[in-house]
Parts: sequence; structure tokens; C-alpha cells
Amino acid sequence: MVKVHPKLARARAKLERKLIRGWERAVFSAPQTADGSHEQRVVEGPGPLEANDPRAASLVVALMHEAEAAASAGLVKHAYVIDARHRLEVDARHGHVKQRELDAQTVDKIMGGKDRALRPDRSADLLRAIGIMNADGTISARNAKKYKQVNHLVELCRPTWAGRTSEQPLRIVDLACGNSYLSFVLLEALRLEGIEARLLGVDLREDVVTTSRARADQLGFGEQARFVVASLESLELDAVRDGLGGAPDLAISLHACDTATDAALTLAVRAGVESILCVPCCQAELARQLGEPKSRARAGAALVPATVEQGLLRRSLGELLTDGLRVELLEACGYELGVLEFVASSHTPKNLLLRAKRARSLAPAQWRLDPVRDRCAQLGVDPALLRSLTQLAEQAAQAEQGDRDGAEPERTPSS
Repeated sequence: MVKVHPKLARARAKLERKLIRGWERAVFSAPQTADGSHEQRVVEGPGPLEANDPRAASLVVALMHEAEAAASAGLVKHAYVIDARHRLEVDARHGHVKQRELDAQTVDKIMGGKDRALRPDRSADLLRAIGIMNADGTISARNAKKYKQVNHLVELCRPTWAGRTSEQPLRIVDLACGNSYLSFVLLEALRLEGIEARLLGVDLREDVVTTSRARADQLGFGEQARFVVASLESLELDAVRDGLGGAPDLAISLHACDTATDAALTLAVRAGVESILCVPCCQAELARQLGEPKSRARAGAALVPATVEQGLLRRSLGELLTDGLRVELLEACGYELGVLEFVASSHTPKNLLLRAKRARSLAPAQWRLDPVRDRCAQLGVDPALLRSLTQLAEQAAQAEQGDRDGAEPERTPSS
């Protein structure tokens, strides 16, 4: 039998009056423990109710029973989210009902006094979905930094669509999309600016693709976002175009591990996208190559020997060389590059953002890969991106030669 809390019973009448027009969710929590964790139960509500909705009274009664059961289980801190701006808070041990409003002053405090793209009063669904906003509509001190980081990332990405004049949707392909957090953040930022967008997310793992599809529907992006299970190496450009309804304009890749980043960049270059946003991860390929005797000797002669002889330094050198060569290779294919820190290194070491914008439209035969190839030979390394771009250039050259060989020979006038 559920124990009735006298203090909570006194709050019931006020709660019933406030909730009779509906609520989004109720959150019942235990007091926070020393490590910052707490047990929590979330009960989804019916949303707004009409004044004469016959279900209203019974729904509120059922919710009060849920509240009593939660309090009896030690979940004594209750929050009732009425809408994005209003909630009620009750502590079952005291019974006081506090009304909280997300007014302009509170929003300004959360945003740190800056006008951020993802405001807590208009992007609450997204912020909850990516784990920044709590179910009760609050943002903890621990997540406040993440909130600022996500907004900072939006500002770093904004140049890729700023000044866009095309009436066509901005077509985005997310390569190795994972949970698609970056995709949803960009879709939300574009929605707020009135820019229509289409998204295709690609990942090898079926479970994360299924999760991304469900989250897209939850956030109202279902018609804008599609997700497919495929490896980046086998993905055909026709499949990308079909998924987006046209050629992609922007390619993004967040934390694709090691050479998966190179596969993403290769596909972006093949597709001729206007912009690329890439956050590399686990750049291990060149560190392995530098550990081989021949490569170690070459790189050691060209650089400071200790940087390849000491394992820890070799790993750091491998990361720097990997991303440095990626920059040079993208520039060789006609892109302008910016290398930015999108998150402070105190929060994560995976904080490098490569932001590329196509400056010249070059055919593969025009790519200036030779200087980069020569530099790699001097260092004794052979990066995946160079191999894949070289293969594309060779295939294009063979196709051109085949077209010339197959052309009808020019006829000479008879004498």
C-alpha cells in the first residue's frame, strides 16, 4: 500500500489547479548523492489540454498517484514541466509548491550573457535529446560548459552557410554519423535561421542508425533527415545523391576513428562538396608507420630523431603529421582550410576542427598531389588520404585516356 505523505497531500489541491490544462512531463527524483548521481523517474504527460477535455481530471488524479508512489520510494523531489517556460517544483518532505518561469533574465543567465543560437527556451527538445538539458527543464552546472561548447561549435560552423543565396535546401551528408548529435545541432541552428536543409547520415553500425532515426522523429526532423547503414569505403555517390535529392553541399564528420576520417574526406572530395567540417579522432596510422625501421630512419633524419624514437612523442608526431598532411591534401584538391580549436583541450584532446571551403573547382588531373607525395616519401609515411586521392586521380586519367582512344580518328581529306 502506498504511503500518503501529509505534506504532499497539502500540495495536491494547488497542483491539480495548475495541471488541469495539461503538462509535458513529471520528473520524480531522489536527493543527489555525493558523487552527483540521483535516481530518477520520468512520466510523460499529455501535453496541453483543452479547458473542457473530459480526460483532464482523471489524468491529474493518476499523476498524483504516481507522485505518491514515487515519494514512498524515496523519490521526493518532484518537478512538473508544464511547457518550455513554466514548471512546478515540490519537495514531498515539505509540500511547498514553487512556480519556476524561464523568463528573459533566467535565459540570459543560462546563456552567460550572450545571445547564443540554441536558447534554452526555444531549443529545449534538442538540448534534452543530446543530454545537455535535464528532463525537468534545468541545465546543471556540469552541463553548462557543454551547452556553451555546443553553441560555440555552431558559430564555428556558421561560415559554411552564411550568405547562402540558393533557394535549394542545404544538403548535408554526415559521414560516420554515430549518434548524429552534430547533425541535429546543425539542423536546429539552420531551422532557427529559416534555412531549409536535408540530411543524410551514414554509419556502419545499425544500432546507432536506428537510434538516429528515432531521435530525428522525436525532434521533428523526420522528413528532413535520412540515415543509412553503409561503410564509407563502399558508399556510392549515387546513393548519397538519392538520399539527399541532389548533390551534397556540406560534408561533416565528427570523431571518425583513424583512417575512417580519411575515407570521409575522400568521399567529400569525390562528391565535390562546397564545404567540409571534420573533427578527426585517433590518428594512429602514421604513428604505426613511423615505428617501422625504414620510416623511423627517414623521419628521424628529416626531423628530430627523438620524436620518432620515443613512443609517446611518436604518437603525438603521428597525430600532427596526419592532420597536417590532410590539410595539404585538401588544399591540393582546391580547398581553403582553417584549423580551429572547437573545444578547450582541458575538456577533451579531440578538439581539432578542420573547416574547408572549396576555392577552385579542380578535376582530379589538376590536383597537385606530387609535392605532398614527395614530402611523405622523405618522411617515410604513406597516409590513407594520399593513397585514396592518388587512386582517384589515376582512375580519372585512365578514363580520359580511354575516351581519347575510343574516339573516332580524325579523317583527312583525300588527295
